[in-house]
Amino acid sequence: QAAPPPRIAAQREPFPHCRCAVRAWHKGRCHSVGNMARLLRFPGGIREWYNDLSVGEKGLVSMCLGMIGGTAYGTYVRRYQFKTAQSDFLVATMYTVPEEKKKAFETAWSDAARLAQRQPGYEWTKTYKSLDWEDSPFHYVSFRMWNEESSFSRMLKFDTTWKELQKRMAEVCTQTSTTYRVVVDDSVRRIIE
Repeated sequence: QAAPPPRIAAQREPFPHCRCAVRAWHKGRCHSVGNMARLLRFPGGIREWYNDLSVGEKGLVSMCLGMIGGTAYGTYVRRYQFKTAQSDFLVATMYTVPEEKKKAFETAWSDAARLAQRQPGYEWTKTYKSLDWEDSPFHYVSFRMWNEESSFSRMLKFDTTWKELQKRMAEVCTQTSTTYRVVVDDSVRRIIE
């Protein structure tokens, strides 16, 4: 009886865990020349595919790429525009108003507030009225935030309507203003997080 033929050992794959070029490229495990060649043929295949398209199909591909690029760019620009701006110039004004001129003061103050709201750089205003009118050192306190000092100074120096409204207010009250800069503000960060 003849001896069985010698068993031929199966050729072993050098890196059996890597089966595709993409996995080899992402994980960096396989370094075989065949996988790298397949990976480098991919752009050439895309170019050949694109050259085989008709003019209308090429236009459609270009339009899709343009939409994707425009969406990415538009998202970047929009996120840049919506970053929270840091306002750093707070004007605190204390008003002392005689009881009989309270209504005239509130009218003049409302006109001044509406004018300030239309100015570039205006952020917000908060005004508080004293609950203890007789014993309070001032009757109203107003906090007005501007994005920077130059915005407030522009209105203060160059707006003739503001100057006229300040004359009207001087007739009904005495006011003292102080400016502040923000040193620490964790309120916005705390709300967002």
